Amino acid sequence: MFRDFWQPGFVSYRRYLLDHCLEANKYLMTGVVLDLGGKRGRKRGAFRPPEAQADRWFYINIAPETRPDVLADVVRVPFSDAYANCIICTEVLEHLPNPIACVDEAYRLLKPGGLLIASVPFLYPVHADPFDYQRFTADGLRYLCRRFTSVHVQSMGGYLGVIGMFLELGVSGWQGGWRLPRGVVKQLVICLARSLYGVDQKLPNLGQIEYGYSTGYFIKCVK
Repeated sequence: MFRDFWQPGFVSYRRYLLDHCLEANKYLMTGVVLDLGGKRGRKRGAFRPPEAQADRWFYINIAPETRPDVLADVVRVPFSDAYANCIICTEVLEHLPNPIACVDEAYRLLKPGGLLIASVPFLYPVHADPFDYQRFTADGLRYLCRRFTSVHVQSMGGYLGVIGMFLELGVSGWQGGWRLPRGVVKQLVICLARSLYGVDQKLPNLGQIEYGYSTGYFIKCVK
């Protein structure tokens, strides 16, 4: 996994972790799948949805430029109750003024025994799309999804990964001002950050839920 940090196309440590979580759980994306807030094109990261293994796969988005199958708000999806086997909602809830409405809508849309797969950032910069309203703790997510029969919350990265991520994201916008050339400083910081990612992967329990350090959370909920 460590060498992946140095490959072309690497976006961020958070996206790297999300790609791996989705890849590990793609076998669950079967039957009728609703991707709430998903984008058909211009995807970030390396994960590609396994649409071919699903009976039907619908992208649902309010933005027409994302080329959704259904142009609709994720809190008012025009499908009947108990329609879907699996619902995906990654990096969406933080952008909603009323995230509980989206979780309730997912619950309505799922068949009994259906699965909600979601993710949210925690220690991550504000990123408007077009707005960024909130962050969630693990306890907050369990409360948000309390209607489901089971809720599994997985921490994504620990203390060293968070430090490395902020170092890399911070230096990406640095405009210079030190005696060293800007490119040299940037590459040194990136090398340090990605080395911290490697250590973070080898020490998965350092600073996660117990200590409150995480880039975000990956959630699986069964109705």
